[in-house]
Amino acid sequence: MEKQEIKEKISNYCSKDTWKARFPISIWLPTYKIGYAINDFVAGITVALTVLPQGLAYASIAKLPAQYGLYSSFMGCFVYFFLGMSKDVTVGPTAIMSLLVSSYGTSNSTDDSLNDPAYAITLACICGLIQIVLGVLHLGALTSFISATVISGFTTASALTIGAGQIKNLFGISYEGDAFYEDIIGVFSNITDTNVWDLLLGSVSLIILFLLKILKDASMKWEERDPDAPTSYIVLYKSLWLLGTARNAVVVIASSLVAVILESTGHENELTLTGEVPAGLPSPSPPDFTLPGLMDILGVGIAIVPLIGFLEAIAIGKGFGRQNGYKVEPNQELIALGSCNVLGSFFSSYPVTGSFSRTSINNQSGVKTQAGNLVTGTLVIMSLLFITPAFQYIPKAALAAVIISAVFNMMNFRIFLQLWKLNKLDLLPLSATFISSLFLGVAYGTLIGIGIDLLIMLYPSARPQIKVEFLGNSFTPTARLNPTGRHRGYGTVVPVGGDSVPDDGLLFGNRKFDLGTITVVHLLQGLFYPSSEFIQEKLTSEVVMNPKVEGAIIDFDRITNLDYSIIVALKDFVAAFQKSRGSIDIASVKGGPSDNLVARQVPVIIVFTGMNETIENQLKQAEFGDAVAFCADMNTALSSLASSYD
Repeated sequence: MEKQEIKEKISNYCSKDTWKARFPISIWLPTYKIGYAINDFVAGITVALTVLPQGLAYASIAKLPAQYGLYSSFMGCFVYFFLGMSKDVTVGPTAIMSLLVSSYGTSNSTDDSLNDPAYAITLACICGLIQIVLGVLHLGALTSFISATVISGFTTASALTIGAGQIKNLFGISYEGDAFYEDIIGVFSNITDTNVWDLLLGSVSLIILFLLKILKDASMKWEERDPDAPTSYIVLYKSLWLLGTARNAVVVIASSLVAVILESTGHENELTLTGEVPAGLPSPSPPDFTLPGLMDILGVGIAIVPLIGFLEAIAIGKGFGRQNGYKVEPNQELIALGSCNVLGSFFSSYPVTGSFSRTSINNQSGVKTQAGNLVTGTLVIMSLLFITPAFQYIPKAALAAVIISAVFNMMNFRIFLQLWKLNKLDLLPLSATFISSLFLGVAYGTLIGIGIDLLIMLYPSARPQIKVEFLGNSFTPTARLNPTGRHRGYGTVVPVGGDSVPDDGLLFGNRKFDLGTITVVHLLQGLFYPSSEFIQEKLTSEVVMNPKVEGAIIDFDRITNLDYSIIVALKDFVAAFQKSRGSIDIASVKGGPSDNLVARQVPVIIVFTGMNETIENQLKQAEFGDAVAFCADMNTALSSLASSYD
């Protein structure tokens, strides 16, 4: 890279526009309108009504005390307000991230059913630092290597695992189990210990949640179908939509009232409650990197958690960006999300990412800018300061219902049928991810799926398509020459001297050249180093070891570049072919047969044709030797071989 280019890159990186892009608030805040404030305020409140019960519920998935779900719900809002590019995205705890966090911890010294929060907090900081580094280095494209099939398998398995893990809270039973199959076994083994009150409340809560979701969707359709409805109807539609949107809060509040009533009537032990939640904000403190066995406990979570977190966030941001006509830059989102995790870890947050359900609510609430995050974060802080004593009355069965209803829509079994019809090969990474995630854990399941996906992607590089045929089997003497000069089937060959072309051979001078002794090797796919050995074996078996072959044409028409290993393999092939066919005199052909070539009667036995300028330069610099000619198209290649035999 030249000095001038380096200076330009440094200048661009340090430019005002680049740094404004690093702080998106500097772009949208100057154009902020007072009218936006109402939309942002309403959206912020609506999202807060969802994140409060979800935060408490998701903490149980992460195997952390309930307050840590709320600790993870406010700092991301404030940081994203400054650094985030999407007006719709809300950052906080999610079901999938909570499930991943639960896999990387050690038991709490005071409660074996919970993990030590210190490890989750430190994991958040490490994940954030990794995400920031990836963003600064512009490595956001790494997530492109995680295919939609792997994501779908991982998401569906996560939803099943999360849902199965909440059945015990729905039934009011207790057992030890982390994996999906352990939860299923635990439920059936302990089903006789079911708490009828918990089961009844949880079942009713689940039914109400689904009914309110249906009501919300219906109210939106009613309003769309009747845009000119009277004001009273519009108010009704909006009220029903708000009731359905805040369904989690409605169910949690209603179930808490049931618990309070039961306690006031002397039935305080009938329901399994969340218990006391400490009031107030967490004291700011740095993550503890001296925890015993930190790296052993976090393991592959250090790699998988930040990638999955970013994948969730960018998929949501891009989706809503397309819907609303704005662009989300992946590397900036990495920096924003990483900053949310790093700063959040100083306030006892575990790893967070963008939430699809809350982002959808934010969008439907008519949010105009990232300022909605300020309202949501502020309300979470106020809840921690003033209403945490009421959280102790929230039944665990109600929170289980909230979680199950949230993950229900994450399950996508229809994709199995779709892939069976469209591309059965994609069923392999999908099924592998799904099954291994259920039995080995979602982190290892995702890694297995990515590994299989990469093998499928790399296989054509290791075993590229190569078509080998004798020229006499496919040469059509009457065909018209392609006017572009590029080979698309064999055109008419006009030998030097203007001789005609008979059906069974090529007449050059006084000698007929047998087309059946010429092998054409079509390289149909890109050539990279994993395929070097395969290519050499293929050419050796089809060309060198075949005694009928007197000459070969290597067609590079579909190849755009070569690497060193492929060139070495081709040189070995040329050397072996020369040795097996005897000594060869010097020949040099460029573009077409020259007078010098005809006069000297030198035998060219291999022709490289159909090359672009880059490949031709690569091959010529490799110095293949005397038996190789370089021709622009198939016609001159045939003429070159014919002249060798004159």
